[in-house]
Amino acid sequence: MIARSQRREEVVEPPERRRWFDPSFKIMAVKVLPGEHYVSTAGQEMIVTVLGSCVAACVWDPEHRVGGMNHFMLPDSGSDVPIDKAMRYGNFAMEGLLNDLLRRGIRRSSLEIKVFGGGNVLPGMGSSSMPIGDRNAEFVRRYLREEGFRIAAEDLGGPHPRRIHFFPRLGKVVRLFLKKDVERAVLNRELVYRSRLRDVPVEGDVELFT
Repeated sequence: MIARSQRREEVVEPPERRRWFDPSFKIMAVKVLPGEHYVSTAGQEMIVTVLGSCVAACVWDPEHRVGGMNHFMLPDSGSDVPIDKAMRYGNFAMEGLLNDLLRRGIRRSSLEIKVFGGGNVLPGMGSSSMPIGDRNAEFVRRYLREEGFRIAAEDLGGPHPRRIHFFPRLGKVVRLFLKKDVERAVLNRELVYRSRLRDVPVEGDVELFT
């Protein structure tokens, strides 16, 4: 089966400009922003992202000890969020990350997937019956099930934003709930990013390799 989605083009800061040495974990870190994914083959490296209503999938191949993370803000369909249908981030983000790993010769059957985020932190976003955080969580579960992937671990939903630390060499994930004084900054960043989506052009498509 080949899944397709619209490709979104956006000017973002490249990952190499968001690398730093993390003194707490004593390891080089790379930050992933909304609408991005990153695959690490560097060995001693940590991938980091901050999630409010967004979802991130951490995908790992235990045989080659290679992994990557994505970060998406919207499900691919069935959402009441008033944004053009081309901005279906969930579909694009999952296909983009999986494609990147599969192109490296990694087998689908060997992939281990853990998913995080989908917090209900944006009041008024989404329908009254299902907030956008829940919609994102529902999307990633459905997408992986339909594509034949099993979720090895998940931490989805709830009222708080999260910071995710993924160690691709080990397949380990550390999840931290953010303090209240950090929460407002996360919400503001999501709202600003969401407002930018309305004006971003879309070109091309993406295919998920079988």
